[in-house]
Amino acid sequence: RTCLICGMETPSCHLGVDACRACTVFYRRAKKGKPYACRSNTRKCALIAESGVDCKGCRFDRFERILRDSGAKELESSQWERDPPSHAVVGTRKTAPASVPNLRKLQEHSSSVNGTSCSFPSAFSPVSQDRSERPIIDKCKTFYKVFCSMRRTCELASRPSGPHPIEITEEEFPLYPATYAALNAAAKMALASILDFAASMFPEFAALLTKEERWHLAVTFFYRFHVFESCYRAEKIFPDHMDRAFGSYTCYYTRENVERFFDDMPVKPAAKTLEEAKKCMRDFLERLGTPGRGAIHRAAPDNDEFHAILVVLFWFTEGTQVREEIVHIADGYRAAVLQELQSYYRDVLGICDYAKRVGELFMLVLHFARNADIKEHFEIIRLLGIFTDESFIYQLQKDC
Repeated sequence: RTCLICGMETPSCHLGVDACRACTVFYRRAKKGKPYACRSNTRKCALIAESGVDCKGCRFDRFERILRDSGAKELESSQWERDPPSHAVVGTRKTAPASVPNLRKLQEHSSSVNGTSCSFPSAFSPVSQDRSERPIIDKCKTFYKVFCSMRRTCELASRPSGPHPIEITEEEFPLYPATYAALNAAAKMALASILDFAASMFPEFAALLTKEERWHLAVTFFYRFHVFESCYRAEKIFPDHMDRAFGSYTCYYTRENVERFFDDMPVKPAAKTLEEAKKCMRDFLERLGTPGRGAIHRAAPDNDEFHAILVVLFWFTEGTQVREEIVHIADGYRAAVLQELQSYYRDVLGICDYAKRVGELFMLVLHFARNADIKEHFEIIRLLGIFTDESFIYQLQKDC
């Protein structure tokens, strides 16, 4: 395809028309700033195929006119409406064919709360001129908050003797020792919430991936995210108890409450089997929980860094069997988050030498991206007869 704005070749469309990513990113940023003046003061600057449109004013006008003519996207602000240039538009088509459903789905999911754009630059895109912008990290903050609210409400409301509804909506909601039945139910709630989170956070997730691919990414992320968030929240809530970690959003582990962990099992196993299962649980906490708490304690990620890591963990495709297109999407998001982190360190925190800090964060990603130990733990529990083949939390590890 040929970009109708700059004339360069493009492998994909944006905003429902044949527009390359560079022109789309330029257009979205330009709409938030002051209007550009035409370099020739004619509004008729020529299109040069080798270098695109040199004049920013005419480049923006061209994009506005194509969107207006195609009806692909309603203009959001009348202050940007200008007289269209008189020169002909170079290109083969004005709009993307209506028979491509993925583009329409992508357009429907391409905006979020407060109009924040979901698109991301490639690894070769320049850093935004407005270096205070962190659209992906800011979006993650918004949707992660909804994600947490869904889990908190569902987990507390489903407890047999749960708190009063007014307590569920308050900031200081009750926390409970983790149990077998509570975690099995919480896993279902978490997966449903992850699927909603991903569909809202990443437009490509809902528009371009199959049902099976969405499930595979969600389950893989669940294991990585579960341990990472568990240790991160425990570091905030239980700073003086390094042996604690969260089993779900409202339930926490300690070595001591492992004794009561299996009390609500539907079928009680033999005493010897139960003791073996408890020992396995303690080993699990020792191997994953304690090192995870230590990693979080040493790195001490702040709120922006935490959400940046969430995005990277979701699109961490190394060691997984996914299509090349998904790998390309993942590379794009990782590159974009890295740019936003650089902007955050440089312009918000005033740190110029941030390479070491970025390296620390990506080592943290690698620490929590491993899920082989978790799968091994669940397999041992199943072999002991604690998790049956029908247990939801065991089914997850077979889909990972």
